[in-house]
Amino acid sequence: PTATTGPGGALQLQVSDNAVAAILGRGGSSIKEIMEISGAIIKVSQKGEYAPGTHNRIVTISGSPSATAHAHQLVLAKIPPS
Repeated sequence: PTATTGPGGALQLQVSDNAVAAILGRGGSSIKEIMEISGAIIKVSQKGEYAPGTHNRIVTISGSPSATAHAHQLVLAKIPPS
């Protein structure tokens, strides 16, 4: 996934719908676990809300630089290989 720095130093990733399902987990369990472990806040764009010119959803990771970096690694680990 492509990573860019958004407002306030937040990290933004573009991920496919399939990858979003893996990141969220059943009932949001995976994303909650990542937020608890890392201390970062993770937001995922709504279904149908895509990055401009793509069919990728936007995952925004914010928090301290170390929390953001840790959450980024945990999110990447959840994304199935394409």
